[in-house]
Amino acid sequence: MVGFYLINVGYVALALHTAAEVATVRSAIELVCDKLGLVLIVLGLMHFLNLYVFNRLRRRGQADLRPPFPPDGQIFIQPES
Repeated sequence: MVGFYLINVGYVALALHTAAEVATVRSAIELVCDKLGLVLIVLGLMHFLNLYVFNRLRRRGQADLRPPFPPDGQIFIQPES
């Protein structure tokens, strides 16, 4: 999980960098909103990809826990009186 956060922080640091000239306050706000929107979309996609991978790993782990063949009998335990 730490790697996931480090990738996200690194991407945010790179995505928010700009070389564009900002002439007005309005253009500055628009630039920041565009950058943040792109960052949020990428983070959302990474989150859903992470959930998909973890779900696949969980299913694979549960598939290995099934018994190889069904039981052929039952053991009855009589209650103590």
